[in-house]
Amino acid sequence: KYIYFKMENNSNDKIQIVAFSTNDTYETPNDFVNVFLEKTAHSILKKSRHSIGFSLMLPEATTTSKVMICSILNLKRDYTGINDVNCYLLFVDLEKEDSKDKFEDILNYMKTYCDESKKIFVFGLSIGDGKVTQSITQKDICGRFNSQGKKFEYRCMNIDKKKEISEYFMNILVYCNKHQRNGDDNNDDEAMKDDANSGSCIVF
Repeated sequence: KYIYFKMENNSNDKIQIVAFSTNDTYETPNDFVNVFLEKTAHSILKKSRHSIGFSLMLPEATTTSKVMICSILNLKRDYTGINDVNCYLLFVDLEKEDSKDKFEDILNYMKTYCDESKKIFVFGLSIGDGKVTQSITQKDICGRFNSQGKKFEYRCMNIDKKKEISEYFMNILVYCNKHQRNGDDNNDDEAMKDDANSGSCIVF
């Protein structure tokens, strides 16, 4: 079986991203993608509870790009095509009680099934008022990724910061456009310096 976000063909002009989340009930990957789309000119190609496909014009591009972002919720099965991506997204609810356990489950799944050469963009989700105890911290997350030598970038995020979400998602798509799914990266990556940001913890 092919992973259900698989596009009609595998040409590299299409951006494909797999997303994971420790919280599948609110502030899901689709919620953040929708915030980005609210502020970006685009056309919806397909949409479901777990996936969004759209087309848009990236900065300095001469043709439109097709993007498919799919969330994986079932960690008990493999998906053919899960390695055929430009990058991975991981949303970690820092305050949900079981987030630490779910983070470990996702990390183990990614180690088994995902392409470890692909960059992981990690979103640390918090309401940001300092009143809620975090069940998992930025230090926990970055420490685990660093110990496994993964290529990642960490950002603290709040879904209310719509402008920051929109700008960051656009940067991710620009990164994806220059880092193809077959692993043949273009190195003139001015929008997001891969070597500088890999294995880093960056906070808005």
